[in-house]
Amino acid sequence: MGKLYFYPTFVLMFKRSILLFSFSIALSLQALPVKDSLFSLIVGFSRPVQDYSLQTLTVNAFSQIEALDINRTYFKFTYSSRRLNHSSAYNLLSALPNYLQIQENSQVYLRATTPNDTLFGKQFHLQLIHAVEAWDITRSGVNRRGDTIVIAVVDDGLHINHPDFKGNIWINYADTMGNGLDDDGNGFIDDTYGWNFIGRNNDISDSFYYKAGHGSPVAGIIGAKTNNITGVSGIMWNVKLMIVNVTDTSPNMAIYQSDVIKAYSYVLHQRQLYNQTNGQKGAFVVAINSSWGIDGKKPNQAPLWCAFYDTLGKAGILSVCAVSNAQEQLDTYGDLPTLCTSEHLIAVGNSTRFDNYAGGGYSDISVDLFAPGSNIFTTAAYTKTNILSNRIFRDGYSGSSFSAPMVTAALGVMHSYACERLLDTIKNNPLKANLILRKLLLDGVDQVNALDGKCVTGGRLNIQKALKIMDMYCQGEVGVTSTAWTNGLLVYPNPAQDIINIQCDSEIIFVECLDVQGRLIELSFNEGQLDISGLLPGIYFLRIRVEEGETTVKIVRS
Repeated sequence: MGKLYFYPTFVLMFKRSILLFSFSIALSLQALPVKDSLFSLIVGFSRPVQDYSLQTLTVNAFSQIEALDINRTYFKFTYSSRRLNHSSAYNLLSALPNYLQIQENSQVYLRATTPNDTLFGKQFHLQLIHAVEAWDITRSGVNRRGDTIVIAVVDDGLHINHPDFKGNIWINYADTMGNGLDDDGNGFIDDTYGWNFIGRNNDISDSFYYKAGHGSPVAGIIGAKTNNITGVSGIMWNVKLMIVNVTDTSPNMAIYQSDVIKAYSYVLHQRQLYNQTNGQKGAFVVAINSSWGIDGKKPNQAPLWCAFYDTLGKAGILSVCAVSNAQEQLDTYGDLPTLCTSEHLIAVGNSTRFDNYAGGGYSDISVDLFAPGSNIFTTAAYTKTNILSNRIFRDGYSGSSFSAPMVTAALGVMHSYACERLLDTIKNNPLKANLILRKLLLDGVDQVNALDGKCVTGGRLNIQKALKIMDMYCQGEVGVTSTAWTNGLLVYPNPAQDIINIQCDSEIIFVECLDVQGRLIELSFNEGQLDISGLLPGIYFLRIRVEEGETTVKIVRS
């Protein structure tokens, strides 16, 4: 089984048999208030200090001040995110008399990277993508500022009672379950665990036609609960999975592009609300996994769908998609959303446990990287049949559908480890932060001979390496090249037929057009308009230069 498909009628179908299993869920959850977040810093002083003097000098801004050594030269300062922001806490403490040094009170882990999940040994992919080594660096489900990391899985659902997801399914506390009201005013009644856009209800388990034979393994790769003495290990030990059903397993199951846009809009609203309220409402969604698409189609046939990835990116959400499982050169053959031109979309191909090309779609222009997707061992659907036959965990999952979630999870891991420099960018300029995270992830791949020419990077995912490159970026040892510049830039429409409009807050120094082989094509650029009427239909690249830097934008001539 691989990626889900939109067929030429723009109908998405699972190529699987249908198992009907009905059940009912009676839940009553009370909406909880937004919890305050507590943080702590460790400060060293050059001479002994008394607690009461510290309380006075810091005007009682810290909820707790604790001496850590007998000599009273090391202190832990705990503070509330509502009362004091991170920068203010640093400034207040560094101004104290006899101040010597300050550091974060980060979590320390035992050097036992092998989790106690009973089936961990069957998951070869965790070693191959260096997730195990990454766990020595971070296993957190929150970033350093206390933002709870949420990953949206847009698929065919997940049973909330699956034993390996306890605590890792996102809950919308702003909407009380079972009261029949839209408490948070987002247009969805009782969307406590997400939303089912096919059933048009809040049942993400899809009770009437429940199977979730695709969404369950995808979600398990990302965030099955790790180190819980149960089943398998998710790449993220702790995460909140926002489940959004975009299909079901009914005999007449179908999904249209409009369903995809509705599902994406639901996720987008939660992140926008989080941004607008400084984390008091909504959800800190950092990535969306989309293990489905349409074979043989190109961006000019779905311009609104393709444009939505930029909209998501503006809010700070990166999207990851699975490429077609047809063994074709995708720029010629066509594939959506792989060929969408957004820099906020990462396309993933399927490789084997021996780092060979597993077949399926490839392109050194539109496919970004590969990840293992052959015979993956992960969570299976929590159906009556699977429960009775002890098959809620199994192997045999193959296809790009199961490569993509490894990359999606890697983005979540990177968010959990982001330094202050990155966190400032994530908060103040999420669009720019996305481009930085994307580059660090892609720069961190392991180069693989068998993948040379099959994708942009010629490599396979390596989470540990991506985190190390992130460290180097945070310490100023490496920079993000000028291709990350996009401030105030608009390039539209894309795809286009005759004219592309290029607008920018800064003066544009030059615009160059290159074909897929890197050859320069002379075009007329005048008063913000680029005449592409002389180009043959296909993919091209615009190199745009302003004072702040240079960027390259992929365009499609329809």
